Amino acid sequence: MVFQQSKSFFDNQKQPVSLYQGVWLENTTALIHSPRSCDVDKTQMALSIAKEVADGGRDVLYISAEPLMGKNRTEAERLFIFTPEFESIDDERDYADLVFEAIDHAVRNTAIRTIVVDSVTRIAGLSFGRNASAAYIMKRLVALQVKCKLSLLVLADDTTKSAMRALGALASAVISLADTSDKSDKSDKSDLSDKSDKPVKTVKATTPPMPHRPFPVGRPTPKPVLTRQQRRALARQQAAKRKNFPC
Repeated sequence: MVFQQSKSFFDNQKQPVSLYQGVWLENTTALIHSPRSCDVDKTQMALSIAKEVADGGRDVLYISAEPLMGKNRTEAERLFIFTPEFESIDDERDYADLVFEAIDHAVRNTAIRTIVVDSVTRIAGLSFGRNASAAYIMKRLVALQVKCKLSLLVLADDTTKSAMRALGALASAVISLADTSDKSDKSDKSDLSDKSDKPVKTVKATTPPMPHRPFPVGRPTPKPVLTRQQRRALARQQAAKRKNFPC
């Protein structure tokens, strides 16, 4: 075991390299998310970021879960765009497994360490079991990023608040494109989203069970049970009343 002096140890440490505007750093995971109806296209923004990183001299692998059509026309020589596809109609693998196989192949056979995944929401929609959760796919990606020292840029669509909290907690940096819309539209959308995201819980009014069955309202009061002495005393009182007040 080799121990280093504090001065020599910190002299050998390097500052983290910024890949995009100080938000996405090298060997970290950044998340870009926005609603589907957002005016800003997440894919177009991610492609511009990938092209900027590729122009800086890094090999970038852009994994898209759906064809990019005309968006893949770029002059960046170090930007590689790949869409995983099933091998045949009998291929029973999850789409998430195809994505991770592509990343594993790139790490083992190439020098690519900067990867863009577009998007975990789409990949989860094409998968089953645990892979049907965008948060679980994000967890697998972050674990692979830490293990292989990758730089990941992940895209996601805003779904539920719990899912977005899970994705944001796993990412090192979060880029929200919803803030670029108009404030009025944002306030209206936020109000609508808050109302729609809150679960409507219907509570059926029920009365607590009673310990015993209640007496009916019209039930007569039972007569008291008197002892022999009480009956004799009551008879003497009634006889005295009749003697004092004869009819």
